[in-house]
Amino acid sequence: MTVNKQKMDLCYKKIFKVVVGGEGAVGKTTLCERLAGKLGKEMDKTMTIGIDFHDIRREDGVIVDAKLWDLGGQQQFRCFQESFFRSCTIAIFIFSVEWYDTLICIDFWLDMIKGENPKKIYLIGNKIDSPNRMIPSEEAEEFAKDRGMIYYEVSALKGKGFLNFQNDLIDTIFPPTHKK
Repeated sequence: MTVNKQKMDLCYKKIFKVVVGGEGAVGKTTLCERLAGKLGKEMDKTMTIGIDFHDIRREDGVIVDAKLWDLGGQQQFRCFQESFFRSCTIAIFIFSVEWYDTLICIDFWLDMIKGENPKKIYLIGNKIDSPNRMIPSEEAEEFAKDRGMIYYEVSALKGKGFLNFQNDLIDTIFPPTHKK
């Protein structure tokens, strides 16, 4: 009886859907690779074609019950991406602090989740280690606040600021009161 209950629990285990969007070349895949604990292991810097999937790992290496949906940011993939946001638990929108147009385009990405009700919507300012920073932190924070998003700044490549975001994301998926 115990074995059957364990099998049934596995069959009905909820897998959280975390969708990652933003313009091309802002670091979505790098952020996903870091969340998956794969960064630096032969990272492929080619453009994401349509969509890619990743697991999320805690700092101790344990896989969290969530799947990252890493959406390609190029225009040619937009025709089918809105459907990928359906039933998402969390939406993460990424822009590069080097390019204003990647922040302005976040409104387009937000339009894709209208009608959905994610637990949280994150805005991530990426590439904070770049000497070519154009967008001040305060401006991005205000942008996020005006749209009801939680804002973090990170360097997905180098890891700066990443741990605070990762911990918040994991606590949203798997609240501390339920951790083993």
